[in-house]
Amino acid sequence: MYDLRSDTVTKPSKEVLESALHAELGDDEYIEDPTVNNLEDECANLLGFEKGLFVSSGLMGNQISLLIHNDPGTEVITPFDSHIKNYEHGAAAFLSRVQFRDAEHVDGQLNLDNVEKLILKSKVHKPIIKTVSIENTHLASGGSIVSFDSIKSLSKIVRKHDLKLHIDGARIWHAIQEDKNMNYGHYCDSLTFCFSKALGAPIGSMLLGSEEFIREAREFRKKLGGGMRQVGVIASMARTALQSRESILEDHAKARKVYDCLIANLNNEKIESIVYKGTNMIFLNIKNDEDPNKLLNIFYNESINAGLIGEKSIRLVFHKDIVHTDIDKICDKLVHSSSKF
Repeated sequence: MYDLRSDTVTKPSKEVLESALHAELGDDEYIEDPTVNNLEDECANLLGFEKGLFVSSGLMGNQISLLIHNDPGTEVITPFDSHIKNYEHGAAAFLSRVQFRDAEHVDGQLNLDNVEKLILKSKVHKPIIKTVSIENTHLASGGSIVSFDSIKSLSKIVRKHDLKLHIDGARIWHAIQEDKNMNYGHYCDSLTFCFSKALGAPIGSMLLGSEEFIREAREFRKKLGGGMRQVGVIASMARTALQSRESILEDHAKARKVYDCLIANLNNEKIESIVYKGTNMIFLNIKNDEDPNKLLNIFYNESINAGLIGEKSIRLVFHKDIVHTDIDKICDKLVHSSSKF
């Protein structure tokens, strides 16, 4: 079975697992786990921040950021289809008691004029806006890369209005491997990224920000039940997985090859469009009067496990556990299956 539902389904490599056996450990609650401390410093240095905090999940990192940047009843500008708004089980309403203000965007890149208007409108009769949050890469548009230049421009507007800029960078390394810009700490106030998606570690995320921000984040992590002890066992696996981050480009190449194959060979009027935005995902958009679950079942019977993203889009995600030598076979299965739809 080829599991293309997500890059979260990857299994840790032998090298990643073995690193846990040799990790130097301490009590992270006392900030005495050297493996965790080294990982936090390494990630902060890589992305241009002062400090880092190892957290159990990207959701925890995102929600800690909202708790720090906002007051109850304030608003967060974000794309209407962002992960932080739609896929975190209403955590923002539950924890920080904020609302989201939808911003116009193209592939996750905010319309800056629209952002400016939203900020100015909030000064009369509307909730106060405290934070702008974007996602890189942007999941809902097919794993699109938000350009670093657009982030710099957005940062100018955010700082002009004395707001905070948060980046949900769950798959930030997909963007960085293509764009090669890493000084995110110069332009945003907080950023999270996952070790358990593209990188292939079994668990963990990193939250990055200023020293003051991370000091406060550590307190919120504890309140949310995220305080851990000899967590270097996990951090060592995360660090080992991080060292192979450049292999992410191989996942882009796998997706590109499958996309080219589908464009050339897939001819089914029930499939409205095939979307590929340059990273590790392909979306098959199914026509409104058709049931995508039927195609999913056909794929499954052909040993392709895929999933829905939205009501009518089937998502194919390529990752380290899908090997290059199987790509031609996967292409054949997808084309053959689609002919039965």
